[in-house]
Amino acid sequence: MKTGSRIFTCSATLLFGLAFLWACPFDDTLRAYLDGHFWLPFSRHSESFEKKGIRRISAPFAGMVKSKGFQPLETLRAAYQEIPVPQPYQPVAPAPYDFAKPRRALAAARTDPSLSRRDREEVDLVDAKIDMREGQPDQPASLLSAKKKLEQFLKVARTPELLSEARGWLAHVDYALGDQTAAGKIYLDELNRNGSNLSRETLLTSLKMTYGYDGGQKLLDHLDEYFDTPEHAAFAIQLVTNPHWDDYGRNGYERQYTRRDPRPDRAAQSYARIQRLLALHTDLLASQTGADALALLTMRTALRMGDPPGVLKIAEMIPTGDAIRSEPDFEWMLASAHFISHEYAAAEQPLLDLFKSPRASAGQKAAAAYGLCGVYRKLDNPVEQIRFALYSPQGDRGAYPSDGNEDMSVYFAESGWDFSLLLDAEAPTEALKAFVDKYPDMPGTHLVKYALAVRLARVNRYEESAQLYDSLRETASRQKPADRSQAYELGAETASAIRRAPRMRQLATLYEEANRSDVSSEQLQTARYKLADFIRSHPDQIYFNDHLWSGVQRYALYANTDDRLTGEERQSEIDAERKLKDDQEERWRAYLILRDVIRDAGKTELGRKAAELAVLCVRRIARDRFGRQDELARADVDLSKWLAQK
Repeated sequence: MKTGSRIFTCSATLLFGLAFLWACPFDDTLRAYLDGHFWLPFSRHSESFEKKGIRRISAPFAGMVKSKGFQPLETLRAAYQEIPVPQPYQPVAPAPYDFAKPRRALAAARTDPSLSRRDREEVDLVDAKIDMREGQPDQPASLLSAKKKLEQFLKVARTPELLSEARGWLAHVDYALGDQTAAGKIYLDELNRNGSNLSRETLLTSLKMTYGYDGGQKLLDHLDEYFDTPEHAAFAIQLVTNPHWDDYGRNGYERQYTRRDPRPDRAAQSYARIQRLLALHTDLLASQTGADALALLTMRTALRMGDPPGVLKIAEMIPTGDAIRSEPDFEWMLASAHFISHEYAAAEQPLLDLFKSPRASAGQKAAAAYGLCGVYRKLDNPVEQIRFALYSPQGDRGAYPSDGNEDMSVYFAESGWDFSLLLDAEAPTEALKAFVDKYPDMPGTHLVKYALAVRLARVNRYEESAQLYDSLRETASRQKPADRSQAYELGAETASAIRRAPRMRQLATLYEEANRSDVSSEQLQTARYKLADFIRSHPDQIYFNDHLWSGVQRYALYANTDDRLTGEERQSEIDAERKLKDDQEERWRAYLILRDVIRDAGKTELGRKAAELAVLCVRRIARDRFGRQDELARADVDLSKWLAQK
């Protein structure tokens, strides 16, 4: 049995699952893997269907050579060039143009016996173009006349550049008459035709105007008409299966549609129709290249419909050494099917292959990197999760250009909030250290080092923290900033590290004094008071990571409302966020130390000073960001009562 037939026999038996789900969460690039939309097939655009190495020519169009004399053909050219070109969005409609002059020039040119064959063909093409320029979609008579003349011209003409131009104008007329199918096929063929006289930019723009993002209802209505060549069929199927931003609700992989299309059965019918058409036209894809194309199309259709097991069945039928396995599309869809099937370890290798592939675009590599963040999150491998979280096609951590358009397969936020959470709360401190040891010179390692220094301070390892801050100057000197912004970031971070290093050493001394066992109780409580006072006097300068957060942290901590996480993951994330708030708040940590001093020192001068300082700490904590409102309110009341007692 042929490969293509076997693949389709398998894919035709697939059960259509529920559609994937997506909605854009609040700027969380590294959590993109939680949304089903992320794992849909890559979107396809006009450029996606362009073959490499196409050779084009650039010859003047018919009637567009600058006229230098008064011969009939030159007069016709001059008259044609006088026809005004319609301008879109004109505030005032221009006066109707009188086409009598170019038609008189046309008639005169036809009677000139000195014209060469090439000149006569130019006259014939200008004749059709005059009708085309006169025609309007709401008054199609002239357009229909132009169409008839162009079709006849293409049957008899022999001049290559004029034939190419005529095909382009025929597509333009078809588009004006509302025939998307005829226009699109011509544009697509001309895009990949050697010797075409139509520019690449013109053809790509025309395809975009004709089809938009997914071809719309017209493409669906005429889908079967594209199964005349393998190229047309692949083009139509891939556009129809382009993912949409707002097709789905933000509720995980396997929920129902919640927006845009209230009838998911309509989508199921469309994809069932695609499968039937692929079954009817396997002859178009009979070669090995065609079989590969069929495999990718059926995988794409199954994945778009929400049937990852079907994708895996098709993939299993493709031999291990087949060239299709190195296609970025194949690698992505295979990884997607494994991930959505909760086979996280199996998704790792195809994503790594895609990330390393020389054939992958920058956007595809970014998708692979963020997909690997999800894989390593699920596999509890924070070191590799950090490695791929630092990847960016533009050199900026966690940033990928996004304009929010629906025609982007993957949304990459620029805030980096979830990257900050990874370094500041989610990854264990020892994982940050392991990353720095494993990837000392990787771009972005300075951010991990800075985060590690902050995390060490939070567990009172102040001398180690100081050493890390000192080493950041050397690390920064080895980094090569990608742009001025990154250079500024490196400079600011280095300056901050230089200020923090001596502060950590002061803390190391104070912490050691506050935990001595060879001094009196009074001396010990005094040392603890000094430690708390020092911490209290440096808000956001000891335990808070000022290079990961810029006044937006409160918006980034939303685990309690993120319904894409499993119950266990959600609770773990909530606990991590609570711990982060406690660990990074200098005034809270000072209060906890002072509370113990008050308890142990009692009604002494030191106890009273500790209580007064504790009240100051409690009242200056930003409760809307920190939380624990009730606990802080009780502490304020209790301390005030304690101070009021004689």
